[in-house]
Amino acid sequence: MSAESVDVMPCNFRGQGECVDCALEGHLMCHHEARDTVKFFMVALPFMVTATIGAIQAGYGWYLLLWLAYWLFFFFGWEARVLCSHCPMWAEEDRVLRCHANYGVIKFWKYRPGPMSKVEQAQFIIGALIWLGFPLVLTLLGGEYLWVVAGLVTATSAAYNLRVVSCGRCINFSCPLNTVPKAVVDAYLRRNPAMRTAWEAAGYRLGD
Repeated sequence: MSAESVDVMPCNFRGQGECVDCALEGHLMCHHEARDTVKFFMVALPFMVTATIGAIQAGYGWYLLLWLAYWLFFFFGWEARVLCSHCPMWAEEDRVLRCHANYGVIKFWKYRPGPMSKVEQAQFIIGALIWLGFPLVLTLLGGEYLWVVAGLVTATSAAYNLRVVSCGRCINFSCPLNTVPKAVVDAYLRRNPAMRTAWEAAGYRLGD
């Protein structure tokens, strides 16, 4: 059975009837809720503030415009292609993505129900590290070492808290940061034949 022969639309967008008595309720962020987006940005905000202040204190404030430009390129372009287009949230019939992390991204590409490839995962990690490292390098060049330390601490804290707050319930299962238990992933795939077919074609195997 090919992915094209079954309904590609994920179960969470097929109507409320699909969610009645669903055993996954509460385990996954199947529908966008504003509070999830707020939580995500509150976790990331300390690093963004610290990194910005550090670069300004180092005398490289104007270079933050380049960081902003890369921010737009990465989150709205590069990351959207290699990461977001694999997420079931991307399949919603709307030109704008609605999810806890990249809310507002315009969907330039078709939904791809299969998992990210190793190359795509590597691209995502590299792109994210460039975004994280850019303001820290500026701060380091300016000799503001305490702000560099503060940036590293808040970045580490953000990564840890995101895994606790968001990554354990995110339905973009092939993201390198995703920590949803395999049993939950398997249960979601069994409810979504097109996605299951695409994942199994990529080598994934469901448990017993």
